[in-house]
Amino acid sequence: MASVSSDLQDMIDTLMGAMKDAEKHERGTDAASRRLRGVLSQTAKACKALRGKIQSER
Repeated sequence: MASVSSDLQDMIDTLMGAMKDAEKHERGTDAASRRLRGVLSQTAKACKALRGKIQSER
């Protein structure tokens, strides 16, 4: 089982990796917008799972 800090760092790394797509989205690239929405959706699910993990540990 991964630690909470490891899971959180993974989410941070994923979001930082999406910065190029965020910049492309701002320039109007539709494909980058779709990829960015996917990353954000994945991150939202990971946040919810991590929150549940933390809650169950305490």
